[in-house]
Amino acid sequence: MIGIIGPEDSIRLVQEVAAGEGRADTVTARAYTRPEQAPDLARELDEVCQVLLFTGRIPYAFASAAGDLRAEIDYVPHAGIDLYRTLSRMLLASGGKLPRVSVDTIEAEIVRETYHDIEVAPPTEILPIADSSGLLFSGLDEITAYHRERYASGAVEACLTCLGAVHRDLADSGVPVWRVEHTRASVRDALRRAWLAAEVRQSRATQIAVMMVDLGASTHRAQDPYQAERQRLRVREALLEHAERMRGRLATVDDRTMLITTTRGTVESAIARHRDGHASLLTLRGVDVEHAVGFGAGTTIAAAEDNARKALALGRHSGDTHVVFPDGEVYSSRETTVRPRLRETAPGVLRVSEQLRIGPLSTRRLLEALHQMDPDQVTARGLADAYGVEARSARRLLKALRAAGFAEEVGVHVSTGAGRPQAVYRVAMRRLLGAIGAEA
Repeated sequence: MIGIIGPEDSIRLVQEVAAGEGRADTVTARAYTRPEQAPDLARELDEVCQVLLFTGRIPYAFASAAGDLRAEIDYVPHAGIDLYRTLSRMLLASGGKLPRVSVDTIEAEIVRETYHDIEVAPPTEILPIADSSGLLFSGLDEITAYHRERYASGAVEACLTCLGAVHRDLADSGVPVWRVEHTRASVRDALRRAWLAAEVRQSRATQIAVMMVDLGASTHRAQDPYQAERQRLRVREALLEHAERMRGRLATVDDRTMLITTTRGTVESAIARHRDGHASLLTLRGVDVEHAVGFGAGTTIAAAEDNARKALALGRHSGDTHVVFPDGEVYSSRETTVRPRLRETAPGVLRVSEQLRIGPLSTRRLLEALHQMDPDQVTARGLADAYGVEARSARRLLKALRAAGFAEEVGVHVSTGAGRPQAVYRVAMRRLLGAIGAEA
């Protein structure tokens, strides 16, 4: 399920587009009157949705800053096509002459590119509202004041805003203002991205996960054979009950190591309960002997077991329970402000990551994304969807692959819909995998 959060008019548009795609039943919505309400609405939908889609950058930033959301979050960006439509309406209303304007929310590069495309000098009054660190203002009143001051000083003749609340405030005070609204094409692209993210999340939830239990050396000290057998049966009974609660399967590795095989979704649910302060399946109950527990997830049973062994090793140092995920992220039962990650040590991965100028774990993630694609027909948009980044970041990755000799540009894909043509790359997967090497 996709949760939609935004003002009522934007939500109606998203619902109409979803219905047009035949997927109206996959979205549920919550409307706000002010973007500051977005975090509370997000927490409400977080219980039932895999992905939360905000209808603008600002409510997304508010919810992102609040944190503690389990669902993936994204927003519908204001793209060049949205600005084109608004400029067209302004031209019709003004008799073919565009007024000088101030603009918020839309990235300066997109604003300038759009104006250059229609051969008009771009605005100089463009308000950046966010960067990689988050929002650059404390409230919407600052954005309203920015536009009002520019208009009062004569620097602009009208204002362009993407925010319904700012549009209302400026209009009420008599400032000429136009609202840049999303086109159906922009909404459709964002919805398709959200649906894909939900499918990926669902697929990830069914990944294999392993709970590895080390019963410790003290369990095997010399003792009465009958007592030893009774202890072994009690431990096995407790593990069988835990496996049943995890909907998993119990197996014995050796005299002191046992495994419960389950799914990543089960482990992530246990983590969520632990974070909320509830008893969870991260803790093994009913085992009255010395033991340690580690969890690992992976695309194969071997990878999951390997990560579980890493988790056990981390636990021996700290005494806490750890979960190691395929991308190197680590969850610890002891809450900290720092989210630890395991370092990549495979020499081939380190060499290639240095060539691409990205982190080793990002190189692993890039490989996983490329494995989902046709290596002879890779575009920035396709890589962005598979990798989970914005198109501009995917373009940088493809340029890095080309510069390192792992890809070549072979053509251009022209979409029948909106958007500029996409360069098509052929990625030399055999060469790339060869450079990484078998040890990875």
